[in-house]
Amino acid sequence: MLIAKNLSYENSDGKLFENVDISLDSAAQKRVAIVGKNGCGKTTLLKLLLGKLEPNTGTVSVSREVIAYLQQDTEFPDENQTVEQYLTTKLEEDWMTYKITMVLDEVGLAPEIANVELKNISGGQRVRIGLAEVLMTEPTILLLDEPTNHLDKESIEWLIGFVNGFKGSVAFVSHDRHFINEVADQIWEITNHHIEVYGCKYDEFLIERYQRYEKMMAAHEFSQREVTELEAWLAENANHPKYKFTATVAQKKKALERMEKKAPPEPIPDPRVKMHDIAATEKGTVLSLKIDKKSFPSDDGEREILKDVELKIDARDRILLKGPNGSGKTTLLNIIAGDDKDFEGKRIMRENIKVGYLRQFSNLDSANTVLDEFGKQTAIEYTMRRNILAKYLFPEEFMETTIKNLSFGQQRRLEIAILLTNKPSLLLLDEPTNHLDIFLREDLERFLLEQDVAMCIISHDTYFIEKIGITRTVELK
Repeated sequence: MLIAKNLSYENSDGKLFENVDISLDSAAQKRVAIVGKNGCGKTTLLKLLLGKLEPNTGTVSVSREVIAYLQQDTEFPDENQTVEQYLTTKLEEDWMTYKITMVLDEVGLAPEIANVELKNISGGQRVRIGLAEVLMTEPTILLLDEPTNHLDKESIEWLIGFVNGFKGSVAFVSHDRHFINEVADQIWEITNHHIEVYGCKYDEFLIERYQRYEKMMAAHEFSQREVTELEAWLAENANHPKYKFTATVAQKKKALERMEKKAPPEPIPDPRVKMHDIAATEKGTVLSLKIDKKSFPSDDGEREILKDVELKIDARDRILLKGPNGSGKTTLLNIIAGDDKDFEGKRIMRENIKVGYLRQFSNLDSANTVLDEFGKQTAIEYTMRRNILAKYLFPEEFMETTIKNLSFGQQRRLEIAILLTNKPSLLLLDEPTNHLDIFLREDLERFLLEQDVAMCIISHDTYFIEKIGITRTVELK
């Protein structure tokens, strides 16, 4: 059993956890989704449970369990190694090579992938190889950090089946609402330095969460009314001849002190990002594109990625680019953006169109501060930067924080602030919800619905796709 008792932890940015008590038991075969706002400490909690971080107070104990951890965005030290060479380095003994074939089969990969170099595998395959690595330890509890990032729909459905079929307990950080709904039977929400436990799926969690908020607010308002009434009585009667020399006034004052000490605090509503509206794109065709051929160099000469693709984007289009990993979706966005000109065909962009491109992977300068990076990429004058960043939930103390010290979600939020501040007339969004917490995803959905601007989007977030009003789907095979 994995037990955390009286767990408290703080880092340079302040307190994350206080007096937290949680447990996991492999025999119960729990599926726990860990949710909360970006920067609240979800990944930190996994590292505390794993023993990679030491709590300031409290203990984490493990009895008769083997715990394995899949980190966010699987990375390999040597991308030139083959899959088999990499997994061989993870074996406890040289004679255990049989495990490689066994775990590759468990994660649904064909034996042939063992000879493929790591640099040539897709995002979905990277996650599966990361899972294969942790399965070699024969774990009873799995801790997964954002396992659906960069996965296509088919890979996400496979992962749902894998997690549901695991013979043990799984705790995972995820903002993919479809994945949480299909997998979780319990939700841990990190809020106000504590963990609120909900024994339900995501959709039910939203309802119960709101009901708890309403109950807390009702208790707070009732308490405040009692305090107000007592204060009003004392103001009117404390010096009244009828009560002045009686015990009633003293009793009322003591009652007021007790009420103020025990008064339930006002629940804090979720902070919401105030995004910049974008001017409507003028009617007509924004871009016409014809790709006869697009290929990349490979060991065999060249690998064709796109062929005979024609695309026209009009002012009110919300186009979803769909297809499995490796089908060329991001390559097509790069060509639309004008970043990739090395293709056979023709791209015609209407004059005065300003492209805003939110890439799948961050292009922020990790050495810059939040304030400097925002200024560099937006040309906003220094005095205005703080006000704009505050609307994207960057408080004053974050302005001088370097990018490398931000969480993935905070980096994504900064990229969105930069994107929308530049007021593009054509939005290109490559997996825009990656790393965003659930609440910011909902803010982004509402915002995009209100904008009259051309959009071209890659996303495997089922909820997001359903909410933003896609007008046309282009499928790459």
